[in-house]
Amino acid sequence: MKSRIAIAILAAAPLSGQAAENVLEEIVVTAQKREQSLNDIPASVTALSAERIDDLLSAGENIRALAARVPSLNVESSNGRQSPRFYIRGIGNYDFDVNATQPVLMMMDDVALENSVLKSLPLYDLAQVEVLAGPQGTLFGRSTTAGLVKIDTAKPTYEEEGFLSGGVGSRNTMNVTGAYGTGLSETVAARVSINYLDRDSWIDNTATGGEFGGFDEFSYRIQVLAEPNEDLTALFKLHGFHQSGDMPQVFYANAFTPGVEGLRSGFDVDTASHDAPADFELDHIGASAKIEYEFDTLTLTSITAYDTVDNFSRADIDGGLQGGPEAIGALGRQAFFSVASGDGLSDHHQFTQELRLSAETDSLYYQFGLYLFDEEIVVDSSDFANSGARLTLTQVDQSTESVALFGQAVIDLSDQFALTVGGRYTDDEKDLEVIPGPGSTAPAATISDDDSYFSWELAGNYNLNDDVSLYARVSTGSRGPVTLGRFGFTSQADTETITSFEAGFKSVLLDGRARLNATAFSWEIDDQQLTATGGTGNTNEILNADTEGSGIEVDAEAILSESLRLTFNMSYNDTEISDSSLLTELCSSNPLCTTRDPIVDTFPGFFGTVNLVSVTGNELPRAPKNVYNIILDYEQPVSGGTIYASTDWNYRSESNIFLYDSVEFVAEERWLGGVRLGYRSDRGYDIAVVGRNVTDEIVAEGALDFLNPTAFVNEPRYWGLELRTEF
Repeated sequence: MKSRIAIAILAAAPLSGQAAENVLEEIVVTAQKREQSLNDIPASVTALSAERIDDLLSAGENIRALAARVPSLNVESSNGRQSPRFYIRGIGNYDFDVNATQPVLMMMDDVALENSVLKSLPLYDLAQVEVLAGPQGTLFGRSTTAGLVKIDTAKPTYEEEGFLSGGVGSRNTMNVTGAYGTGLSETVAARVSINYLDRDSWIDNTATGGEFGGFDEFSYRIQVLAEPNEDLTALFKLHGFHQSGDMPQVFYANAFTPGVEGLRSGFDVDTASHDAPADFELDHIGASAKIEYEFDTLTLTSITAYDTVDNFSRADIDGGLQGGPEAIGALGRQAFFSVASGDGLSDHHQFTQELRLSAETDSLYYQFGLYLFDEEIVVDSSDFANSGARLTLTQVDQSTESVALFGQAVIDLSDQFALTVGGRYTDDEKDLEVIPGPGSTAPAATISDDDSYFSWELAGNYNLNDDVSLYARVSTGSRGPVTLGRFGFTSQADTETITSFEAGFKSVLLDGRARLNATAFSWEIDDQQLTATGGTGNTNEILNADTEGSGIEVDAEAILSESLRLTFNMSYNDTEISDSSLLTELCSSNPLCTTRDPIVDTFPGFFGTVNLVSVTGNELPRAPKNVYNIILDYEQPVSGGTIYASTDWNYRSESNIFLYDSVEFVAEERWLGGVRLGYRSDRGYDIAVVGRNVTDEIVAEGALDFLNPTAFVNEPRYWGLELRTEF
């Protein structure tokens, strides 16, 4: 089956072809597991084109580059290029444990990637990415209370096609990506894709006199499409990924000044002081088979997938050179003792199976199916000496089994109005065992939990005319029970359940030269699974609390002339912890942070006094109120090709880093700008100069709060040259 590539709301796609008709192309998405026009879907969906994503990743970035590039989406990670964490409409989970679950599911080629390490897979040779905001529990199941990031790669076709691209840039970054596909026979086609990325060490380490920050990545994808007859289609995929480097995340000790928001004066992203060894490595391999068979009136779809990953990363967690009292509050220093630790999956496998039947008549489309999920993981957590020697090893063995039955129907009640109704029943089981290893002081422990729950949706889509549609949707979703055991500190949380309301419109304006879409929404979560990290130690704890939020999202796009296109989108999110019983540990960093929350209890702890603060009324962590994107794309035909230029500017307002509210621990507001200037030959050659974060704005993206006011920051300015040829 040939894939259709949607032209995204956020797109830097070529204007040639569009300019001739001077209209925008239709956006086609698969948000409901079938190809549909965006205007026919009663939900908030944003699509990103492959061209736009390639541009965002041109600086050697990974999926974190999608942060704030569509309304209400945030992405960050305290593990650097591994284990990204997603937030939609302010709902997410900043748990850094490698067995943590998230309320935003990432899917690649119709396969759910549950573990956060699996979400580290690189993006290359894509068709498009769709971001579905709001609960997606009916069709996509567990761990979608906030939404879904759906990634579709380029598929095999029977025509011979391919490309080879390469780039070089700042920090000795080098990238090569290529793909080749062709028909092997009248009924079989194949496509092979590869991606290689390398960066030299670039950060001066004043503690050792050396450098760090380098990494290399190699990934591949092999797909075979078989269509032996008109009724049967089978797509087989084998993919793998290797990653290694000398620093998973760069931590900067005492990067904050007590009582002051923002990075301190004298902070330099190119300089750090780490006195403990660090490195990271990841190996992943996976395979999937998607088989569709057309009966007279029904379509049977089977999606089977198996993935396994092995990884470990360790870092100088305190981020500074160890010293005595003189090191308290000093940039790049850690007082009295050091902390270096690492985590990884020494054993992991994930198996998923979906069976789905669907059918369509003149006034009805329906689908129903069965979904199975089985995951086994072993987490290794270790402390290290500054010499690099392993001091402790604590293992966590966790298994998760989930079974779900789901169904959805779209009923055309008239030529203008369609009603969508759906439901999903899920049964989850989790078992966790803590296994103390050499040097570990953790007690052996076991946790078992299980739950069953039902998610549903009811939505209506009304076509006011050929150019304007109105929609409203009420939906629920759930994230099943969670168990954790980092370094033997066990915790668990009950199932969280969200109820969401949204309404909006989608419109085509100015005779097809512009579109404007907008959504207003509100949600409430019972027993949201929140994470309290740090405080008085290198641990985390899962908590349940009631939360609520509301906001708006706007997408707009217009062809201003035959050569110029404008894209704008924005979101506003207002979130609140509405649970007066929720208490969490305040930072125990030395020096202490400046709290804005009331201290309700104080007691002695292993590292000193423990202060418990009430966080009710606070905004959710990593939930910026405002996000804006402005993109201008320009093209001008010249002899033998086209000159093009684009610039994109992204604003994200500040947000709390932790559950508590403090002056220092804030993910700062920032404007990030990008540019691309190039020439595209009629013969298929493309050369471009690219810049990311061209103003070199460096802000705090996250922090650690149990040693000193430690920060990690965004990527610095990047300039590069890219070449591409298509064949």
